[in-house]
Amino acid sequence: MNISRPGRLAVSTLSLTLIAAPALSQDGTGLRGTLSFDQRFDYSDNPDLLVFPDDGKITATTGLRFNLSSETRTETFNFNIGAEGIGAFGDGATDADDFDFRNESTGVSYSRDGSNSRLSLSASYSNRDIEDDVFGFFVDGEFDPDALIIDGGQRRLTQYRLGFQNGLEGPFGIELNARARDVEFVGTTDPELVNSENRSVDAVARLQLNRALTARVLTGFSDRDVSDALQTERSNSYVGFGLEGETAGGFTFTGDLTIDQSKTSELGTVVTDRDGVGISLSAAQEQNNSTLGVTLTSRIDDSGRRTSANVSRSFELPNGALSLSLGLSGQEDSTTELTTRLNYSRDFRDGRFSANVVQRPTTEDGAAFLNTSIQLNYLKDINAISSWDAGFTYGAASQFGAGSGDTQTSATISYNRELTEDWSLRAGVSTTRLESASGVDRSRDTVFLSVGRDFTFGF
Repeated sequence: MNISRPGRLAVSTLSLTLIAAPALSQDGTGLRGTLSFDQRFDYSDNPDLLVFPDDGKITATTGLRFNLSSETRTETFNFNIGAEGIGAFGDGATDADDFDFRNESTGVSYSRDGSNSRLSLSASYSNRDIEDDVFGFFVDGEFDPDALIIDGGQRRLTQYRLGFQNGLEGPFGIELNARARDVEFVGTTDPELVNSENRSVDAVARLQLNRALTARVLTGFSDRDVSDALQTERSNSYVGFGLEGETAGGFTFTGDLTIDQSKTSELGTVVTDRDGVGISLSAAQEQNNSTLGVTLTSRIDDSGRRTSANVSRSFELPNGALSLSLGLSGQEDSTTELTTRLNYSRDFRDGRFSANVVQRPTTEDGAAFLNTSIQLNYLKDINAISSWDAGFTYGAASQFGAGSGDTQTSATISYNRELTEDWSLRAGVSTTRLESASGVDRSRDTVFLSVGRDFTFGF
């Protein structure tokens, strides 16, 4: 039996919890703990999303998660840790499917609001089987193209974030955001899955010239080290100044002028060095229950110069909200692509519907991609103790100018029921389809049943 462990971050976050907990519990609401238990059974015809699947098998998954949180007038604190015990049995099971602890995760976050400042800190670690990440390929509502690569092994992800703002109520203020993201792949064979270290810092200093106009100075950099055969290093930096303002009629605007620089090195030698002037402009006008906005940007990164323009409109509806953005994005030495963003939500008397559609450009290892994502969710109450829900997700990633790329489509429908005041049941079916530009397609169909409950207590 192999047992994976969360790693050193679990020890450090637990230490921070023990230090912070007494102080937080002395003010406001104090500490609250939640222990979550879930027992799930799945039957899948291709659980590992193989090109040539083996026989189907039944998987039993026991999920355990603990969450500790506190919220006061000025502070919030949250700590969580969890793992899954997974075992398979049936005709398709092998010795490698013996019971094992997998998909560990842990995280801690803290924020504090002062009279004139704001501080936020967070750290997280996860060690997930790559084939299990296929169900979680949306990050912050947008598609993560790494999820289209299916392989054995695990992806270990460690992230740190720091945010600080000062001078919120004064004429002068600063804002600092720092991020670190380390990705490590263990037991994989795909050459595209390589370890990487990512660091970025962005800083802005603001000086209020009058009630309607503020000047600002901005700078930042990002660095990405890839553990490939060429030991690739990519760095981007910028420095500039700008203006932002707001009128009494609800018109807001920002304008920034920057000097952008991007370098790529292989085996310690600079292979590309780009620099140039960057510009970012935006304006928005508040109207009755809506906002109309326009943006124009032209910036340089390790994929070259990208110029984008879009128009957006958002509405407050009686039972929901709607926002829409349409634009064009052109990449240096490539074609111009359509970009869009649509967010819609509506509450019904006995349910809720939400839709999220995004098509936007990104840069990955010196190449420009156009990522497309669609998320649809619908929940409907049957009676006071039961409901059903359905979800659909679609994600695609293709390089600028390419006719097609890799795509993934997933759909789920489930029935939910409260068995007792504390216990709940969920049963349903799901399907996943992966289509590769190379012509290698994969699919998975699953039937699942889970029972779980939360134990909540105070300190």
